[in-house]
Amino acid sequence: MEKRMKYLVAVSLGLVLNWSLVSLITAQTEPQGPLLSVTEFTIKPGHEMQFREGVKAWTACYLENKGDWTWRMWKRQQGEGNVYVLASDMINWAEMDKTDESGKNCQMLGMNMINPHIEKATNHISRFQPGNSKGTPLAEDIIRVAFYKVNSTNGHRMMEVVKDVESIRKGANLEPAGYWYQWQTSGPESPNYHYVIPYKNFAAMDMEQEGVWQTVEKNAGKAKRDELQAAFRSSLESSWSYLYKLDKDLSRPSK
Repeated sequence: MEKRMKYLVAVSLGLVLNWSLVSLITAQTEPQGPLLSVTEFTIKPGHEMQFREGVKAWTACYLENKGDWTWRMWKRQQGEGNVYVLASDMINWAEMDKTDESGKNCQMLGMNMINPHIEKATNHISRFQPGNSKGTPLAEDIIRVAFYKVNSTNGHRMMEVVKDVESIRKGANLEPAGYWYQWQTSGPESPNYHYVIPYKNFAAMDMEQEGVWQTVEKNAGKAKRDELQAAFRSSLESSWSYLYKLDKDLSRPSK
């Protein structure tokens, strides 16, 4: 996470980071994508309007100070609590060594106008997996995010299955449907991977599409489908998913 986010999150919000490295399941020969720094804010009941106004005030200050950091703010559509998710790309870990004076100049706004309205904030960093993901940047306003926590026995098989499935889909002239990320920092209950599927809008989710396992069976046979499906399921400890909508008023996706 960049210094600028530290001023917005760690300093302004008093966030305590509690990270633990996950095992390196992905082979070192795989091409490395950029890092994704994500902070989830659970807003106090009845404080959403104040939180939003605080973020807008901080953003106005940051832009006035010619800050160059970019980010997306997503609002979770389901689940417990009122949750906003701040996401920002980092080229590499070295970005965390940088100092952002623009963010530093606005830290008092964050402390006074954002922090009082936050019930809880948690942070993690994940790495994009380009080999199994869409080749075009995320541009849609709605995303479905599936989270996967693997087990200690067969967890290493999960991404092997994903690679096999994407190879079969590629042979059928089908591009990956979404974006895979491997978590680099996490807590005891955190997932090891998450998968992002984008949609233009909620209506796009009503369109019927062929399922992944249907595609595998159609192009590689039922036996192969059963084999890969069983391997995938045996690798998991748990999985869950949420929908998120981009909050354009609180985002700065580009300079």
